[in-house]
Amino acid sequence: MVKTALIQMRVTGDPKENLQNALSMTKEAADAGAKIICLPELFMHRYFPQKEHFDEGIAAEDLAEELTGDTIAAFAAAAKKHHAVIIVPFFEKCPNGRDSEVKTAGKYTYRNSAAVINSDGTVFPPYRKMHIPYDPYFYEKNYFAPGDEIPVFETTYGRIAVLICYDQWFPESARIAAVKGAQAIFYPTAIGRPKEYADEETAEGDWREAWKTVQRGHAIANSLWIAAVNRVGVEDELDFWGGSFVCDPFGNVVAQAGNEQGIIFADIDFDLNDDIRAGWGFMKNRRPDRYLDVIAAKDERFLSEGWHASPKNLPATPKKCGYRMPAEWEPHDAVWLAFPHDEETFEELDAVEQSYIKIITAIANSSGEEVRLLVLDETMRNRVCEMLADAGADLTKVSFRIRRYADVWFRDYGPIFVVKRDAENAGENDAVALTDWVFNAWGGKYDELRPDNNIPAWIAATDNIPKFSADIVLEGGSIDVNGRGLLLTTKQCLLNENRNPRLTQSEIEEYLAEYLGVEKVIWLNRGLEGDDTDGHIDDIARFVSEDTVICAVEDEANSGSENYAVLKENLKILRAATDADGNPLKIVTVPMPDKIDDEYPLPASYTNFYIANTAVLVPTFGCENDRIALEIIQDVLKDRKVIGINCREMVYGLGTIHCVSQQQPKTYK
Repeated sequence: MVKTALIQMRVTGDPKENLQNALSMTKEAADAGAKIICLPELFMHRYFPQKEHFDEGIAAEDLAEELTGDTIAAFAAAAKKHHAVIIVPFFEKCPNGRDSEVKTAGKYTYRNSAAVINSDGTVFPPYRKMHIPYDPYFYEKNYFAPGDEIPVFETTYGRIAVLICYDQWFPESARIAAVKGAQAIFYPTAIGRPKEYADEETAEGDWREAWKTVQRGHAIANSLWIAAVNRVGVEDELDFWGGSFVCDPFGNVVAQAGNEQGIIFADIDFDLNDDIRAGWGFMKNRRPDRYLDVIAAKDERFLSEGWHASPKNLPATPKKCGYRMPAEWEPHDAVWLAFPHDEETFEELDAVEQSYIKIITAIANSSGEEVRLLVLDETMRNRVCEMLADAGADLTKVSFRIRRYADVWFRDYGPIFVVKRDAENAGENDAVALTDWVFNAWGGKYDELRPDNNIPAWIAATDNIPKFSADIVLEGGSIDVNGRGLLLTTKQCLLNENRNPRLTQSEIEEYLAEYLGVEKVIWLNRGLEGDDTDGHIDDIARFVSEDTVICAVEDEANSGSENYAVLKENLKILRAATDADGNPLKIVTVPMPDKIDDEYPLPASYTNFYIANTAVLVPTFGCENDRIALEIIQDVLKDRKVIGINCREMVYGLGTIHCVSQQQPKTYK
């Protein structure tokens, strides 16, 4: 048996008073024989996230502490003195730096964290709250960056995990802790009801009972102990209800507090975990091989729910950290591609493979950037390597990455990279990060392609690149930037009901500003007929310099085509548009290719080119306008060699060169 104590506190406006109260109650618990002691969430401060921003004159840096700060040190001394394990939630500031674990800019990243201190005073690396709420009176997304790991702590008295209030609503977190070996989960908490609802019945029912029930469910489903500790009292607009409790591995509540400050004790028998698991088999009879849908990229169907935090209020966006999305002609370290393998996408797969070999060879041999190529397995790697060698490709510039992927559309499911300029060396990038958006397979058209949504996070982890997660749907092919604050897109795509139905145009512009450094958006109306992406910009208009846009048009001879009026309208909008400083843009027109298929409209376009470091790869289609388009593009990108790549068969997959590529900007440090 391990005696456990939960410290249910009333929090004042004086952090020093709160610290002394917590230390005193911890000593009382230890003197009574408690070996694991847990304090409530953010107990050093009144619950400040109930307001959207700090009050004037208060700064996060002044309230938050580092893991090595005085509060943790005081409890480490107490843990060692009393031979007790102590769980200490705190408002953490994580110093940022080139060698730090934290991968954002700015002096600090702020977290809602909990330190676990072993009985000898050793301080484990903290748990950082993973799920961050944004609801009336719980505006935590404006204050805290999310954590992304659920550790299990091997303490003197047992293996424990710590999750923090709001995490309790997510069964996946409890399951992860269980499969990692946790015998108990502790939930430091700050939960209550807004005073305005104190005497009212809510439509959904009893909040407090739901809070307790969901955690009892975690205990039962995972056959482990659950301990939840809350604060009490009224703080501004919130009435914290207390109700701290401990339940056994079958969900039976063995100790529970009321709504007053105090300590509750419970004797925990970890042997009971094994008894219940053996008897009920909830863990051994799991089917993890059938749980792919839990992690499949279907997030977009839930994005319209609840309250959205304005990205302007988030504590650490790329813009706030000094990042911006560079123009495509700025120097690259690499380009990302995925080798084709799906015959449903490309009926003439052999021909498309040859187009890919030409794309890779052209970049590897002429552009000075590495090709980072996804392949499914060693067999594919060896075959592609042989094909590239036969084509004369410089294989020292090709890096193969073995990973499962559903399809090739890297521009849309891959990361969008952002850069931070070096203040000392003008024009050089000091750091690169990636932005990770939700990919929902172009409005949910292709469920089998949704898992590719996970690729940006994989790149961030494997290549150790800082990641900023944006919780809205966006594909890379839907936008184009000039690197100086101006962005092109279409209303047909970004304002489509199948992307972000609850966001307005101005709210989407806020995300583009905060995550890509955009100052102004030029909205065209529609894209090409036959484009299953709902009007991606890279098939109709592209920046080729800070003040020049190349725009696809249909010849007057084709005035009866399905694209004629749409492209003419786009041209009119662009000719009336200005840059972020109000200066007019230069517009260069490029013709459309001839119709590729008489039966099916295909989104064939010369604007789907890729601008490499020293070359421009332009799709060609075996049409009379191929030569004209190559000459026009060469004229506006004089410092690069224009290379035509036959994409006639590739476009039957509804995309070409720009759709399958994603550049990674160059850094100089």
